[in-house]
Amino acid sequence: MKGNVRADRLPADLSMTPTPPPVTVIQEPLEGGHPLDPPPLGATPAPDEPGFLFDPPPLDAAPAAGDPGGAPGLDPALPGASPLHLAGVAPYGSWSAPSPDERRARRWRALGAFFLAAATVIGVVALTARAVATRMPGVSGESFRGMMPVSRALLVASRAARDGAAARVLVAPEVFARWQGSTPPPEIRHDGYASIRGGVLFTPESFQPAGSSYDLLLHFHGNTQLVRESAEVAGLNAAVAVINLGISSGAYEELYAQPGVYESLLADIDRAVAQRGLPTPRLRRVALSSWSAGYGAVAKILELRRGVEDLDAILVTDGIHCGFAPDQPSGLNALQLASFARAAQRAAEGQVLFTITHSEIDPIAYASSSATASYLLDAAAGYPVERSLAFDAPPHLRLRAAEGAVSKKLEKQMIPTTEAHLGELHVRGFRGNTPEHHMAHLLQMASTVLPELVERWSVGGDPPRDPR
Repeated sequence: MKGNVRADRLPADLSMTPTPPPVTVIQEPLEGGHPLDPPPLGATPAPDEPGFLFDPPPLDAAPAAGDPGGAPGLDPALPGASPLHLAGVAPYGSWSAPSPDERRARRWRALGAFFLAAATVIGVVALTARAVATRMPGVSGESFRGMMPVSRALLVASRAARDGAAARVLVAPEVFARWQGSTPPPEIRHDGYASIRGGVLFTPESFQPAGSSYDLLLHFHGNTQLVRESAEVAGLNAAVAVINLGISSGAYEELYAQPGVYESLLADIDRAVAQRGLPTPRLRRVALSSWSAGYGAVAKILELRRGVEDLDAILVTDGIHCGFAPDQPSGLNALQLASFARAAQRAAEGQVLFTITHSEIDPIAYASSSATASYLLDAAAGYPVERSLAFDAPPHLRLRAAEGAVSKKLEKQMIPTTEAHLGELHVRGFRGNTPEHHMAHLLQMASTVLPELVERWSVGGDPPRDPR
């Protein structure tokens, strides 16, 4: 060791523990040899020496006064070893627990330091946020002060996002817009379609939801592209699902007579809407629509639905039929029309929209759509309803999807004959008894039944919950 430098090459004054002062050893010859040299054999200690350091005491020596005898740390009066008291042996002094007053003082000092640090952080954030708020367009200082702390932090982060792309990742645009109180419209895919059970789901160009809620037009039986284009031409802001199961109503009745099939279809449509770009979709209103044989599905859905959805409208174009019952006053099988009759009563009370169109076709083997429409009017009113003459023809539409479905020579226009209205129950009759007249009810749905649905849903907002 040289000077105050330790053996580990560190200065003595930087050591974690005190370093004793250097000791100078003077090597001088001593009488009797070096201090630790063993004495010669047979040598006796000097009178002033109590004996050599490691010599045992003589066998006949008596213990000194105050010396209990025996090895150090052993109490001869006890069978075991007595504790070795080292209070005065510690190299750096003794330790004692802090007093209660000192502990309280330490706690108060720590608490004061915490509050001082918190006040400093809050002050810096408040000053920075106030400066940012004065420079942010569209956000006044008063409105900034009324924001939640998280919103203020988002505002500060968005201000920093102006200075570089690295800061822009702090706040996603949709999160910032939602925080400002406006949700950006979702990006919906309008091309193509999504497959669902028994059909397809379209998100037409007219489908422009503002948030996660959406309306649904669920149509049974008919050309899929024709129904989609009809919704776009009418300006219907809703997803459009089209189900085709066959050419007769029996296929539709058989499937939807099974409990839970309709609800499973709605869940499937929810997943398909999410795939088309609507995040966390929530079904708001449903309109059941049918043409021709599709009424079989609507009849069973009205009968067995569990009410998990808000059924707000029913649109039936030339397609409610039933069997005959000669013992009934109407001559019709009222049991087969029971679910439609209940819906007609609710529509007459203004709870739902129920629109019916029919032709003059008489199938002979079963009741015509004209006869069933008259029965539903009477059932809803509770008395026979006289229909008035209709003169206002709907505009005739030429749709791209209709090209090839019907030749232009056989294409028929919708010429009204009668009409009746009870609350939100609307029944319209049209001229014609040919297959082309029957087809016209599907081709022209964008000018007959869909405008009423568009007007009803353009008001917005959630309709009252249907308990039934």
